[in-house]
Amino acid sequence: MLKIVMCNDPVFSIREHPGKIEWSGLTREAVLEKLFNAVKSNKPAALAYAEHLFSDEVSALAFFELISKTDSDVTFFCKEMDLPAVLTRYAVIEPEKLELTIFAGKIKALPFSDNGKKTIFENFKGFPFSRIDGIIEELAQLKEDEAVALLLEKKRSLLRQNEILEVVHIDDGIDQIGGLNELKKWIIERKGNFSQDARDFGIPMPKGMLMLGVQGCGKSLTAKVIANIWNFPLVRLDFINLFRKGRSVEELLKDAIATLEGFAPVVLWIDELEKALSQESEGAEIRRVLGWLMTWMQEKKEPVFLVATANKVSLLPPELLRKGRFDEIFFVDLPSKSEREEIFKIHLSKRHRKWENFDVDKLAGDTESFSGAEIEQIVVDGLITAYSKNLQLNQKMIEEVLRRTVPLSKTYEESIKELRLWSRNRARNASGNRRIESFFEG
Repeated sequence: MLKIVMCNDPVFSIREHPGKIEWSGLTREAVLEKLFNAVKSNKPAALAYAEHLFSDEVSALAFFELISKTDSDVTFFCKEMDLPAVLTRYAVIEPEKLELTIFAGKIKALPFSDNGKKTIFENFKGFPFSRIDGIIEELAQLKEDEAVALLLEKKRSLLRQNEILEVVHIDDGIDQIGGLNELKKWIIERKGNFSQDARDFGIPMPKGMLMLGVQGCGKSLTAKVIANIWNFPLVRLDFINLFRKGRSVEELLKDAIATLEGFAPVVLWIDELEKALSQESEGAEIRRVLGWLMTWMQEKKEPVFLVATANKVSLLPPELLRKGRFDEIFFVDLPSKSEREEIFKIHLSKRHRKWENFDVDKLAGDTESFSGAEIEQIVVDGLITAYSKNLQLNQKMIEEVLRRTVPLSKTYEESIKELRLWSRNRARNASGNRRIESFFEG
């Protein structure tokens, strides 16, 4: 009898089978010979990745004729159903559904906190099962934070094998985001909302969030930091790049999403979404892609959290902004004075300068209408000036850079007004310390 077992990791599934035939160091012909000899002797035989064994119909037919005359039980463990029809037509085909719970005992035995073990368990999804025992042993030798970091890096390495997806990693935490207190609170509150415990409590699977706002005000940084807070890998999907691959964008997107769902939990970041959806030359395909994406957003079951950012709301299709597509839509505006103070402190400290040595209150007051990215660049340019003069950075140098800097908000004043107008009653203010109506005063 021939049985074909469809599985995600044939090497793991075959590990204890008594008739296992090893591929290691053998040619295809040598493996075929071992298989034929086992069948002739009426012995059980099992082969992992058997879909790579039969290069032509002739060898498959010869094997089928042989097995039909013997009492040998042969099991093929396959990842793809890519076998000659003469075999699949008469074989017993069974899907194998292994669950990560088979490793629950070993993960529970790790010398970590309950939250740490829970994070490790969640992030093993997508790994070949044959690797998990070895990785657990490796993690057991580390401190908890080191173990989680190592596992996430291994997961990112697996995701990097997909040419469509860009794996992004930074070490920054939430303390590197200046201001945006309402948005940060929202992110922290949802840290545990992807677990089965949250489902049992009645919380639906989180879908995603959209951040609209002024360029350079922290949307991209926030997307990166979310993944760090939740201990998920962050993967960026570049829609524009999809159109350059010479294949159907719809199929590429479906393949990418399928990969992500296989590794979930994952944070999926789509930056400047409006640029992708305004590709007029690709109108028909964009509409199909958008339709499929919105259906997926509405119906997805796996913990793939979508973080989308946009600078121009007028280019986004209204149906994308309908309630239910995203868990929340945030408006990210230019930072207030107190937020600019915080941003100066962050970027001075990040570059090993004591912010107490600077009059950050004055700097914040002088940078009205500056974005967070522009404030960072002012600090960087000040450092460049100081280095060129072989001096330490001081207040005067930063003020000099500031005086010759014109913020982009002056150029894009009308666009910012349009964003603010749209956001009134439609989006949640990311800072939380100002009502959106206050943006229209003066």
